[in-house]
Amino acid sequence: MNQLAITYKIYLEAEDVSVTRIKSSTSFVHSLFQNNQNIYLKNAQIDDESELEELILRLYIEKEIQEETASSKEAAQDFVLDLAQVLDAIAAANSYMDMEGSFSWSFDGEEKRYRFCSESGQDFCEIMEE
Repeated sequence: MNQLAITYKIYLEAEDVSVTRIKSSTSFVHSLFQNNQNIYLKNAQIDDESELEELILRLYIEKEIQEETASSKEAAQDFVLDLAQVLDAIAAANSYMDMEGSFSWSFDGEEKRYRFCSESGQDFCEIMEE
């Protein structure tokens, strides 16, 4: 049947960051999603609530996908690994940021739920299955 349900929430934040770094990191995150091969990541909307005057970087990504039949079976199957790679890339390139969130994935009778975080100073993302 290939029914698909995906939900993900990603929160990125850093304080006391230069305006140049805020703009660079925001551009990096936008590019990671927009250029992603996985259609379920490619169309993510990124809410930029950064405060340049206060030197605060704040990005939110929230997405919910429900499909009776997956638009792309391959993208649906690869979603968990593809998102994990995006999260690791963000953490590695922006280790000064705090990142946290969760995601769930249900496809073809299989279901998984995860929480993740990367604290400032870490260049990797910890992903824990619930």
